[in-house]
Amino acid sequence: MRSRINRTELSRRGLIKAGAGAGIGAGSLAMGGGLHLAGAQDASPAAIPEVTPREGDVVQFSYLRPTWGPATFTADGPFQQQLQELGKVEIEVQIIPVIDFDTRINTVLASGDLPDVMWGGGPSQQIWKDAQDQGAFAPINQYLDQFPAVKDAVPQSFWDLLADENGDIFFIPNLIYPVVPFFIFYRKDVLDAAGIAEPTNLDELVAACEALSGNPDMSPLTMGYTWHAKDFATVWDFAEFGWQPNPDDESQIVPWFTQDPQIDMHFWFQDMYSRQLLDQNYGINPEPNLSDDRFKGGQSAIALANWASFADFQTNLRQIDPNAVVGVMDPLSDTAGTRMVFPIDRGFYVAASYDNAEGFFDFLNWTLTGGTTLRRYGIVDEMYTVEGGAPVPIPDTARKPEYQGPQVEPLTFLAPMSEKLDWAAIQRNFEGAGIGDQFEYVKGKFETYGGNEFYDYRNTMIISPTEGENGSRLYEDYLRSTIDAVIINADVTREDWVAAVDEWRGAGGDDIISEVNELQEDKSEPDYGVS
Repeated sequence: MRSRINRTELSRRGLIKAGAGAGIGAGSLAMGGGLHLAGAQDASPAAIPEVTPREGDVVQFSYLRPTWGPATFTADGPFQQQLQELGKVEIEVQIIPVIDFDTRINTVLASGDLPDVMWGGGPSQQIWKDAQDQGAFAPINQYLDQFPAVKDAVPQSFWDLLADENGDIFFIPNLIYPVVPFFIFYRKDVLDAAGIAEPTNLDELVAACEALSGNPDMSPLTMGYTWHAKDFATVWDFAEFGWQPNPDDESQIVPWFTQDPQIDMHFWFQDMYSRQLLDQNYGINPEPNLSDDRFKGGQSAIALANWASFADFQTNLRQIDPNAVVGVMDPLSDTAGTRMVFPIDRGFYVAASYDNAEGFFDFLNWTLTGGTTLRRYGIVDEMYTVEGGAPVPIPDTARKPEYQGPQVEPLTFLAPMSEKLDWAAIQRNFEGAGIGDQFEYVKGKFETYGGNEFYDYRNTMIISPTEGENGSRLYEDYLRSTIDAVIINADVTREDWVAAVDEWRGAGGDDIISEVNELQEDKSEPDYGVS
C-alpha cells in the first residue's frame, strides 16, 4: 500500500514518462515503475468541434462487445443512424452483458465464426494469446502507422507492451484511468432521520446497519458483486483479487484467495448477510447493476459502487424523494483507500477473416477526429446542450429512452487516455444534472480515496504455463463453488475455504504460484504514475 494522504490533486505530468519495457513475448514489463500515466486531464475543447462526415466508401462490419449497463440495446435507433450516416458505416451490433462475457465468449472463439470486430481480454489471457498465435486476428501495425489518431490515442508504452515476440500488435486496448474509487455511498437524509452519524470505522458501519435493519422496503447495505467492495476491502489492508507479498516470505507473491485478510472480508460479509444487514438479493440475481438500481430506487440505505455513479444516484433519488441527499463516507480507517486498477480493461480485435480492416480503421480514426463531438457528446439537444460555447451533457434521466446509455454504449469504440479523467467535463456533467454544487464535494472524496493506493503485484502480462493450460479449469473445479457460496451460505466455513485452496494447490495451484514467482523477476509494488 502506498500512502499519499497529503496529496491534494493528481499530478499533471506528461502522459508517458517512460516506456514499458519489452513486449509480452519477452515477459519483462517493469511492474515496479514501467508504466507512467498523466494525472487528471483537462481534455475539454475550448469550443465544440463541428462534426465533419467521413469521406470514402461505406464500411460494413459486425461488432461484438460487452455492456456494463442494462442489455436493452435496440438496433437502428437514432444514435446508431446518426453514427452510421456521418461515419459512413453499417454496423451489426452484438452485445453480451459483462457479467456473462468471459463465459460466453469462449463459445464464440471455439466456433471459429468470429465477428469482424470483437472485444476480448487481450494477450494477458491465455485464451486470447492462443487465438492471436493461431491466426484468428489481424495484426494492426500497418494501420497504426496509417491512421495517426488511433495510434496517438494510446500511449506508446502500451503499444510496446502489447507487441508480441515478433513485434506484431493485434489488440486495441480499452484504457481506463487507474484510480477508480468505489465509494461507500449512503442516504444522508435517511441516516439523519434515524439519528445516525456518518460512520467513520467498520464498527460504526455495522452499528448503523443494525439500526437501519427491519425495514422491509430498504436494505441497510447493498453491493452488486464483490468487486464493488474493492475499496471497502482496503480496511483489511489488502488489494482485493490481487496477488500480494507472502507475509511469511515477502520475496514471493501469492494469489488473493490464499490470503487471510481476503478470507476475513468474505466471512465478514457472510455474517452481514446472515443477519440480513446485507441485501438479500446479493448473489441471487447475477446482474451487477442490481445494487445500483436498488440504491437509486430508494431500496437501500448504503451502497458500494463506482464513484462516477454519484450524479445518477442523486438525480434518480430526487425523482422519488425531493428531499433525498446522497452522501459519501470516507474510507473507514486511516490507512484505507483505493484498490488501483491496471490501465487496460479489455479492448478489441479485428478478425483475420474480415476483408476491410483498413476501412474499419479509417472509421475509427474518424471517431477521434472529425467525429469527436458525436463520439464524446452525442446528438445536440437530445444528449447534450450548449451553454457558453461548452457542451453540457443531459443526464440519462432527462433523455428520451432511445438516447439513453444502453442505446449508446454498444456503439462506443476507442477514447484517448487524455479523456479518461477530465474534471472539466465531469463538472459540466454535474451542472447538466442540476447538482453543480456537489462537484467539489465528490472531487474531494475522490482525492481522499486516492490518498492511499493498494496494488495488485502480479504482472498479468506474464502467463504461467500451468495457468495458461489449466488455470481456468482448476479454479472452476476446486474454488468457485466455495468462494461464490461463502457470503450467502452460512454453512460454508473457513475450514471449507482452506480445504478448497489446499485441493487447488495440490492439483496444480502450487505450480502456478511457483511459475509466476520464477517468471516475474520484479515483484516490487507497481507504479502507474499518478502521483
